[in-house]
Amino acid sequence: MSNIVRGLIVASFLQMGACSSLHKKNEAAQGGPGAAVENPTPVQQAEVSSEDVEKNVEKPYKSSYGEIALDDNEHVQMWIRYFQGKGRKYMEQYLSRSTRYLPMMKNVLRENGLPEELVYISLIESGFSPQAHSHSNAVGYWQFIRSTGRRFGLYVDPFIDERRDPVLSTRAAAQYFKSLYSIFGSWHLAMSAYNVGENRVQRAVSRYYTRDFWELIRKRRSLPAETKQYVPKFIAATLIAKDPAKYGFSGIQFQDPLSYDTVGLTSPISITKLSSNLGVDPEEIKLLNPKFRSDFVPIASGAETIVRIPVGKGADAQAALSLSVTAQPKVLHAEYYFYKIHRGDSLSTIAHKHRTTVSNLRRLNDLSNRTLLRVGSSLKVPDPGGEGIHYVTEEDATTGHVKEATTESVAVGSDTALIQDYHIVRRGENLSVIAHRYRVTIDELKRLNNLTSRAVIHKGQKLRIRADSQSKSALRKRRTTALAQFKSAHGTSAKSERGRVVAGAGSRRHVVKRGETLYDVSRRYGVALNRLARANGFAVNYRVMAGERLVIP
Repeated sequence: MSNIVRGLIVASFLQMGACSSLHKKNEAAQGGPGAAVENPTPVQQAEVSSEDVEKNVEKPYKSSYGEIALDDNEHVQMWIRYFQGKGRKYMEQYLSRSTRYLPMMKNVLRENGLPEELVYISLIESGFSPQAHSHSNAVGYWQFIRSTGRRFGLYVDPFIDERRDPVLSTRAAAQYFKSLYSIFGSWHLAMSAYNVGENRVQRAVSRYYTRDFWELIRKRRSLPAETKQYVPKFIAATLIAKDPAKYGFSGIQFQDPLSYDTVGLTSPISITKLSSNLGVDPEEIKLLNPKFRSDFVPIASGAETIVRIPVGKGADAQAALSLSVTAQPKVLHAEYYFYKIHRGDSLSTIAHKHRTTVSNLRRLNDLSNRTLLRVGSSLKVPDPGGEGIHYVTEEDATTGHVKEATTESVAVGSDTALIQDYHIVRRGENLSVIAHRYRVTIDELKRLNNLTSRAVIHKGQKLRIRADSQSKSALRKRRTTALAQFKSAHGTSAKSERGRVVAGAGSRRHVVKRGETLYDVSRRYGVALNRLARANGFAVNYRVMAGERLVIP
C-alpha cells in the first residue's frame, strides 16, 4: 500500500464527519438536507424504557428495507488493517463506549424497519460520543449540521440540542436513511449520500451509468476521496464491532447499557437540584440527558418534556421534581458573538484572532467569496468558549423557545461588555487579556477574585470583573450618553421628546422589573422596539435597569 493511500485513509478517518464541509456546501446550495429551514417546535415521541428496549432487541428481527452487503475486499481490508494498527486506540475506545448506546439505537432502527448495522455509522461518525463536534459544525452521535437536523425534526436552541440525544438523533438519522434509500435503492449509495449529499451521488450515478458502488469508486472523479473511503470504513468497523475477538480486539472493557426510567416535567427544573433530591450524582443525570446544554431544563412548547432518571428512582421522582423547580437563568452562553470590523481587518485576520476558520465565518454570516467587509459593520464570530451572552426572558426560558430576535449578544469591547459583572474564562485567555478587554487592572481582578500572584485561571472559570456599585455607575453613565446621542441626532431634548409622547393619546408608563430588557417591554405592549427606544431617548440596544420608568407610546 502506498504512502499516499495510507495518508488518505488516516486523514479520512480522523475527520469523523458525515456532514462534512463538502456535504454542507453541496446541499445548502442545492436545496438538500443542508438547506436552511425554520427551527421546528420540539416534538417528543413516546420513549421506551431501558427495560423494554432490552426485551425488544433480544427478539428475532429482519429489516423490511433489506440487508446491507458487508463485502470483504481490498478496500475493506485496508481499513481493517488500519483499525488493527494506527487506529487501534480509537477503535478500542469506541467499542468500549458502543455498548452503552447500542440497545437504544438498535431499537429505534427496528422501529423504522431499518437494518441494525446502520448503528455503526454512529461509530465512524462520532465514536458514540454526544459531544463530538466537527470542523464543519456537525454535532452529536450522527454528526448532523444544524440545518440538516432541523429538516429531520431535531430542535436546537441555547438550552437544548437534540442532536446530542441518542434516541432523538437516531430517529432523525433513521428518517434520513429511509429518504436516501428510497432514492438509490442501494445501501452503499445511501451511505455515500449521507456523507456527501444525495445530489453529488445522483450526478455520479447518472454520469457513469452504474449503481454499483465498487464500480463507481473506480472512476477517477466520480466522488470525493473521503466519500470513496466512507463505505469501506463503515464495513470494516461493522465487521470488527460484530466480532471483536476475531480481529484481535480482546480484553475490551465494555460499558453497561444505559438503564433509566422516564418522567415528564410540568415546570422548569435544575439538574443539580434534581440529582440532589434523588440522591444521585449530577453527572449520572447529565449522562442520561445529554441534550440539555446547561443545568437548566426548560418546558417545551406544545409537547411534554421528558427527563431520564436512574432506574429505581421512579417512586421518588414526583416529589423530587417539585423540589427541583427553578427560575430561568438571566444569562446564557451564546453560540456566537458580534465583532466590530476595524480598518485593515480581513476574514483571515479575524479568523486567526478568534481561533476559527474563514469558512466558518463565511458560513455563519452567509458571505460569498466576493463579499467585501465594511469598516464598522458587525460580523458573527463562532463562540465555542462562551464569550457571547444571551439575555433570556422568563417566557422564552419557560417555553424553551429562545429566538435570535429575543437575545442580545455581547460584542468584544462593546459598552455592554464593559458593564458585565462576570466573565467566563475562554481557552487561551489569561488575566492580562481579560483585564485589557474590560479596561481594568490585573491587580483589581486578583483582588475581586481573591487570587494570589501564582494563581492559574482555567477555561470555564467565572471571574468577577467589578463590584456591583461600579457596574451600576457604568449603567447610569451609559444612559446619560444615550440621551445625549438622542438629542444630537433628533435636534431636540430627550426630555421634551418624551414629554410629547407622554402627552399623546394612549401613552402609558412601565416600571422595569428585574431581568427585563427593552425588547421584553416592547413585546409586552405590542410596540415596535425602535419606536419604544425613540420614545425614551435610547439606542435599541440600551440595557435598562430595574426600577426605571419607561414611556409606552
